[in-house]
Amino acid sequence: MADAKTDRSFYRNYYREIDVLHGLQSAPEERDWLLTTPKGDVKQSDIVLYLGCNVMRTTHLVRTVMDVFKLLDVNFAAVGGAAYCCGIQHHQRGDEASAKSVAATTAANFRRFQPEQVVMWCPSCIFFYDDIMDMREDFAFQHVTEYLVQNLDKLDLKPQPETTVSLHYHAGRPQSDAEAQSALTLLRALPGVTVRDIGGDERFGRHCTPAVRQQMGPEAWDEMSNQWVQKAVDAGADTYATLYHGCQRHMCSLEADYPVRVEHYLTLVGRALGIEYEDQYKKHTLSGNTDAILAETAPCAVANSIPLEEAREVIGRVFPTR
Repeated sequence: MADAKTDRSFYRNYYREIDVLHGLQSAPEERDWLLTTPKGDVKQSDIVLYLGCNVMRTTHLVRTVMDVFKLLDVNFAAVGGAAYCCGIQHHQRGDEASAKSVAATTAANFRRFQPEQVVMWCPSCIFFYDDIMDMREDFAFQHVTEYLVQNLDKLDLKPQPETTVSLHYHAGRPQSDAEAQSALTLLRALPGVTVRDIGGDERFGRHCTPAVRQQMGPEAWDEMSNQWVQKAVDAGADTYATLYHGCQRHMCSLEADYPVRVEHYLTLVGRALGIEYEDQYKKHTLSGNTDAILAETAPCAVANSIPLEEAREVIGRVFPTR
């Protein structure tokens, strides 16, 4: 385990990068999700939509899931960001005491809304609360894919131009398998969508993360990723749909190399509901032009009080020149 000073530096930099990327994609007045814990009493919500931290890097997905839940006409509150960390980052760094404390604090913040259940977006969060913390008896929770399948009859899905989709998903764990099958059910319910199930690969781990890529080795991981996109192309897919936000971040660059669109499954669901937000993360990844990205995102940076030099540094690091 790293020493306390190193840990503080890691967490500060880790969450700051998320905040900056989120701040480059949305102005404060555009957000109706909570990034801080409310002071005083909070309004009761039947559902807490728990976004987690890393999805903020792909803000179009936050906007999409928010709009989908609004169409479901459910009484919900959406929370995310560092203030609602699940604790898995601390757990992965061997700081079990902090991990348990962070998890307990976030769970207590869920209970403030007096929800019937918590719907979790992030696979790491649901893994940590379920497999590591064993908190199923503390509060009811499920993954967003499972919740949407249960409420599929409430979604007025409109026909879209015909497309053939293969889903990139993660296999080998009961919860992962349930989430994959739920996502496939959602895609198969979309009018105009044909699904070609090409299977999953346990080597990808629980979901696509820098840690998994590093453990496997960047070259081996990239080769495997390319093989699966090619498998989708060979199956006749023109869309390679990702299941998790981390997968979308890691896979979206392959759109430049293969005749497929790389889109998150919820983007396709949202499109059938009249919901469409540009995937700015993919756009910037494919661009790799720091000056152009900064020029486009500067208004949001200013609105969020992000120094432009800091914005430039983060852009250059996250979206390297192609």
